[in-house]
Amino acid sequence: NTFRYLLGNIQDQYENLDLEKVKFENFDSLEKFMLHRIYTINENFKNNFKVYNFHNLYKELLNFCTVELSAFYFDIRKDTLYCDALNSDKRKDCITLLNIILQCLLKWFAPILSFTTEEIYQLVKKEKDSQSIHLQNFVSVPNSWNDEELSTDWDYVKKIRDEANISIENMRAEKSIGSSLEATIEIKLNKEFYDKAKNINFSEICITSSASVIKDENLKNSIDVVAKKAQGNKCPICWKIFETSCERPNCGLLNTNGK
Repeated sequence: NTFRYLLGNIQDQYENLDLEKVKFENFDSLEKFMLHRIYTINENFKNNFKVYNFHNLYKELLNFCTVELSAFYFDIRKDTLYCDALNSDKRKDCITLLNIILQCLLKWFAPILSFTTEEIYQLVKKEKDSQSIHLQNFVSVPNSWNDEELSTDWDYVKKIRDEANISIENMRAEKSIGSSLEATIEIKLNKEFYDKAKNINFSEICITSSASVIKDENLKNSIDVVAKKAQGNKCPICWKIFETSCERPNCGLLNTNGK
């Protein structure tokens, strides 16, 4: 499923990138965090591969695909991929990262899923590339992608997201909403969490129509999330609910053109 998602969104834009030359300085925080995770996993891959520890290698790669990609990054960025303008910077950066992820996964899984990775590689490779995935060197991930401070910040963000998901799932269980996009959330954080997450767009991260973040230094718990049913009109393009018209330029353009 991970490979299918990557191929479906990259389509014919795959390129065997020189990772040292990828300009990631203007990436969103989420993309930078995923680059850090790629760096970390690549280091673990090299260590496991050297001692032929294929069990731990496969377990970590599987966890990365199911938990960090499918249930986290892919889920969050579906909105950007499907609803943003094709030439938007955020969408282009996302496609670049998907390209990097596919490039890394093909090499990481090549010793384990030799036929599957070869078949995928033959679909996406260009004429100038090696004839086989097994003739390519392992990926060389730049040290500049390693950012422990950013990773710590995202540990806080993930905890907040988990709490928000609990509130949203409770509403779904009560049949108050059908999907998270029908919800709006209010997040109260103590100073420690607020300082780490104040610049995060939690509407995007939690896949809701809107979200507000409030610092409450008297909060008994670190995090308090209240989910409510969003009020207003549903955008037919991105499915978010707004009291006025959808703020996304591309949604307004598509509605105007009747698409």
